[in-house]
Amino acid sequence: MTETLHSEFIAQAVKNPDATAVYSDAGVLTYGELNERSRELAERLLADGAGPGVPVGICVERTPDLLVAVLAALRTGSCYLPLDPNYPADRLAFMVQDSGTRLLLTTPASRASCPPGPTVVVLGGTTATEPGAEPVAVVPEDTAYVIYTSGSTGTPKGVAVRHAGAVAMLAEMDRVLEGCDLSGVSAASSVCFDLSVMEVFNALCRGGAVVLVESAVHLTESRYADRITHLSVVPSVMNGLLDAGALPPNVRSIVFGGEALRRKLADRAYRETGATRVFNAYGPTEGTVFCSFGLVPENGTDEPTIGPPTTTDLVYVLDDGLRPLPAGESGELYLGGVGLAHGYVNRPGTTAERFVPDPFRDGERMYRTGDVVRFTEDGELRFLGRSDHQVKLRGYRIELEEVEARLTGCPEVREAAAAVRGNRLVGYVVPAGEGAPQDGPRLDPALQGAITGRLAAEVPDYLVPATLVFLPALPLGPGGKLDRDALPEPPAAGTDGPRSAAGTPTEVALAEIWGELLDLDPSGIDVQSAFYDLGGDSLLLIRLARLMTRRFDRRVRVPDLFSFRDIASLARWLDDDSGATPEVVESARQRAGARRAALRGRGAGR
Repeated sequence: MTETLHSEFIAQAVKNPDATAVYSDAGVLTYGELNERSRELAERLLADGAGPGVPVGICVERTPDLLVAVLAALRTGSCYLPLDPNYPADRLAFMVQDSGTRLLLTTPASRASCPPGPTVVVLGGTTATEPGAEPVAVVPEDTAYVIYTSGSTGTPKGVAVRHAGAVAMLAEMDRVLEGCDLSGVSAASSVCFDLSVMEVFNALCRGGAVVLVESAVHLTESRYADRITHLSVVPSVMNGLLDAGALPPNVRSIVFGGEALRRKLADRAYRETGATRVFNAYGPTEGTVFCSFGLVPENGTDEPTIGPPTTTDLVYVLDDGLRPLPAGESGELYLGGVGLAHGYVNRPGTTAERFVPDPFRDGERMYRTGDVVRFTEDGELRFLGRSDHQVKLRGYRIELEEVEARLTGCPEVREAAAAVRGNRLVGYVVPAGEGAPQDGPRLDPALQGAITGRLAAEVPDYLVPATLVFLPALPLGPGGKLDRDALPEPPAAGTDGPRSAAGTPTEVALAEIWGELLDLDPSGIDVQSAFYDLGGDSLLLIRLARLMTRRFDRRVRVPDLFSFRDIASLARWLDDDSGATPEVVESARQRAGARRAALRGRGAGR
């Protein structure tokens, strides 16, 4: 059998059909069951037109059906296109149209989220077929999946990744993670984030179990959290989990990625968890998940590097003339080797710009990452920053220009800029018409709600600013260009305008908790303001749930806090001894999709 992203899973299923492959609150599947269900679905997809070179959209919620769908698409020779049902309809429609997807897998629960156009196959209606050999031969150069990343022009780009690169990535993980307990691998990243490939297939291709959860924020909500032995996580998410004491109890190895890792956090991971090995990984989607991967030594004193280059990737640190730089000198990082993606879907110009001829290997290409690094004397890579305006936030790669393009596309906005402040994406807006402030930065909850409401219907939540700061004009440098360093810190929320003060004892208690978490004066908190409007985020929600559970002697889960967005509704819920859901919550739940723009952090969860 040709070695592909999924071939080792099939071998494991034949060898150990009764072993558990997937733990999920929505169901548990053995290797044999996952193998058979994906085989049956693959037969059905072939009859509907799937095959080599044909993209198959996967619009499925985070249940075992998601893995059934991904494996079925791969078994037909198709590449899979992940479509998160929580993404805005316009974003999903663009990804389907741009990629040429004509066949889409979904479930009854996610059917309404599917964009129009493709032929839709709904899971659950497969017909049993006789077991047989794999119906389609797949070669290493075939595309395994297409993942869309943020684009600097405001348009996302689809990265086409080869089976060969994915197989090499898994082989490199075998080498780096040798001796780690992979019996329970957490899968908390969105399927639209390439870390999910490492999480899912590192387990399924090596005989371990995938512990499928909604996101890293929901780790402790899973009834199978104690089965997690290996965790991949974004540093900012890990900080929140540690602050809340919300790590699964049996984690023995941790892989950080997606953001800069600091020594302080690595030390906390060793000290406050049962992990005996902590790793730091780096890599863009264009290089198949990661291109450097290294152990962070315990009790070290230096800031962690991003590890040595993998043995399967070619890594160059070059100057502006594409000349190699010695250790200690900084330059741009370029990637080559088996992990290099095909390029961008339907973007020949952008592909040619970023995938350039490799001057050291005739006929080969290398990818210019835009990241500035240097080699250490020990042969490891130290990340220094970006050469453009791309940032990483909760593991997601964000082009600030895309956020700015989306903001200026709103009728309420004349000019816009974006920046990251702490763990928040902040938008800076000069309002259109007469709405611009006359002096200094200000907040405007009503105007922010109108603008972010538009964005939430157009882009994934990680591209929607958590805070909008309204300015009379954007700061400009001497050359007339935006001076990003001069963008101000957001003003404190809730300091102006009329407020609804806490009245009932429960509201007062909640205001005290919110004040503690958000570093605000409890007496100044408006009970009608949403948690995220006051500076909260998905990481703080974990701690909020824990503090409320202890304070009110009633179990409060993170999903409850997605439904009750302000102190007033939370207090009514807590005061309802029957536990019944008040009508106001039903209304809040209907708005939850848009409101999660600032509440849900995946990045681990992507």
